[in-house]
Amino acid sequence: MTSDVSNKSSAYKAMEPHWAMVKALQGGTEAMRAAATTYLPRHARESDEAYNERLQRSFLFNYFETSLSTLAEMPFTKPVVLADSAPEELHNLVGDVDRQGNDLTSWARNVFTDGLGKGLTHILVDFPKVDRAQVQTRADEVEADIRPYFVHVPADALLAAYATVEGGAQVLTQVRISEVVTKVSGYDEVAVERVRVIEREEWKLFEREGKGAWTLVDGGENTLGFIPLVTWYAGKPKGFMLIRPPLLSLVEKNLEHWQSASDQRNILTVARFPILAASGVAEESPREERTSTEGMSAEDVEFLGKSRGQGGITIGPHSLLTTTNPQGKFYYVEHTGAAIEAGAKDLERLEDQMAALSIELVVRRKSNTTATEKDINTGQSYSKLQSMARRFGDSLALAFHFAAQWVSLDVPDDKLKVSVHTDFGVEEGDAQGLEVLFKARAAGDISRKTFLKELQRRSTLSSDFDEELDADYLEAEGPRLGTLRSEPKDEPRPQQPDQGAKESSGEQPAQGQPAAPAGGAA
Repeated sequence: MTSDVSNKSSAYKAMEPHWAMVKALQGGTEAMRAAATTYLPRHARESDEAYNERLQRSFLFNYFETSLSTLAEMPFTKPVVLADSAPEELHNLVGDVDRQGNDLTSWARNVFTDGLGKGLTHILVDFPKVDRAQVQTRADEVEADIRPYFVHVPADALLAAYATVEGGAQVLTQVRISEVVTKVSGYDEVAVERVRVIEREEWKLFEREGKGAWTLVDGGENTLGFIPLVTWYAGKPKGFMLIRPPLLSLVEKNLEHWQSASDQRNILTVARFPILAASGVAEESPREERTSTEGMSAEDVEFLGKSRGQGGITIGPHSLLTTTNPQGKFYYVEHTGAAIEAGAKDLERLEDQMAALSIELVVRRKSNTTATEKDINTGQSYSKLQSMARRFGDSLALAFHFAAQWVSLDVPDDKLKVSVHTDFGVEEGDAQGLEVLFKARAAGDISRKTFLKELQRRSTLSSDFDEELDADYLEAEGPRLGTLRSEPKDEPRPQQPDQGAKESSGEQPAQGQPAAPAGGAA
């Protein structure tokens, strides 16, 4: 029996539920509604119609997406810098690091965002597939602008990765990367799934359309002799390709808020429409009496006739309800409002908790175990986000080391330093003020300009931060990560709400992967 090349590793399956929650929130209200009962359970005895109505009245307060975007921007308010000691060949990559026009800083910001949201992310350092009959020397490669480039492999695109320990070091032996490209057939678009398999000696590319069989469509020798994939963990891993995403608690709180907000919107709808009830009236005894249909439209007359024929009751300004029972009465049942107040307090509590969780990564503490021993001994404090940014710089440096290998450059590690901005954060004593600031921004109570100005005033952003320049950077990046995947041009590319009620007088009715180009190793 032939195994499926798209099979997922056990590590992937363990991380998948976390990524599903993250991606649903990143997709906004539309994605959360599409997930339906996955994140918004159906109430007991709730009909399909009632559930769908409640679902369509639910809107996502996306605190997670706002916090993720804000946190991920902090290390990139200044450009990522490759050390001057690095060879010119590597400096030439910085302006267009992915051969799609993205400079190192803007490209790295998107990679960092993916890793911060999902717990880990990957960088594949690839090389174009070339015809060695035409391109034989390094001089030929330079003349033809053939060079290594970086490919972002999102966390959920790496289906499987396996490694062995050799000489005390962990060495990758196989990775499988999922891709989706769009091919044009006449006037139709056809989505084509791909799986790229990279091993130390060779690489293969498989394709299939729909649910068809996988077909080997390309492959070749891996001339490096190793797999040039860098994995960045946004925290301490729990195992190989296993980690708890650092913002997972915020994700869970946001999902809790989604459910509570749905219940709150639903109970407000119920409370706004009092229910007509009757006492001392037999089911068949209420009747509607009219002495005339004068002044009624044809549609109203037709509706009244149907209601009478079906034994129904029409309620409106031109109707009168009567009963032959002298003790009978009609009245409205209204909501007491207690559950509404409780729901509002629950939403406020959840928003406060989300605000606290969103700033946890930027609070500088001297006891931060991720800081170096030297930093701890000298009394320096570092936030978790600062430590993540420093390690991300190390991952970028390793990617440049792999790029050097592609062009046969032997560069000492100390000459391949990559600096990522880390001069941000807030001391523990200032955390409460920053929490309020994050909450106000997420709620839309303050503008982005004011938010950035306050961050700069508190030294969370550098003193020379240029808000207008940063806006240009954001525009140049295009859509946020996860909303649009670019590909190289040469590639085909809870419980029921409280129903407590009170009677009102009957006389007064109530009112939420980029394809890796085929290259030497990939």
